[in-house]
Amino acid sequence: MFGAAALLSTSAVAFGERGQWSSGWGQGTSEYAAVNQRGDRLYIACNPYQPVRMTLTVGGRDYGSYGDGEFSLVLDGNEVQTPYETNSRVGENNFFYAWEHLRKSHSIVAVTSDGQQVELPSQGSFNTLPEAFTPEYPCRTALQI
Repeated sequence: MFGAAALLSTSAVAFGERGQWSSGWGQGTSEYAAVNQRGDRLYIACNPYQPVRMTLTVGGRDYGSYGDGEFSLVLDGNEVQTPYETNSRVGENNFFYAWEHLRKSHSIVAVTSDGQQVELPSQGSFNTLPEAFTPEYPCRTALQI
């Protein structure tokens, strides 16, 4: 039993291909990830019964929904602060803005609350992330739940 749990844990951590965006699905959750060559990762989890979750992992430390620090995204030079906080109209609008710009941006940089800057790949984002408000789009904000 312990071996199976360890294997599942390792699989979740290893999700995503380096240098591009990837998607997957498991246990009712659509998953999206952008992984840079160092293995730093932006992970987005969308479930129709829970608010969207975003986690940035830098050097093994998590920020955002499942982390102990915050992060912002800089998309083609435009900063979006805490795009995963969707429990207000401003936060919800920030998430939608970030989602659409993640699909189209040429430059994606994450900035952590402790000052780290991480470049993430944009390759494959347009084809991986479905357009918002289409039948293929699985994400919900806290205000939509």
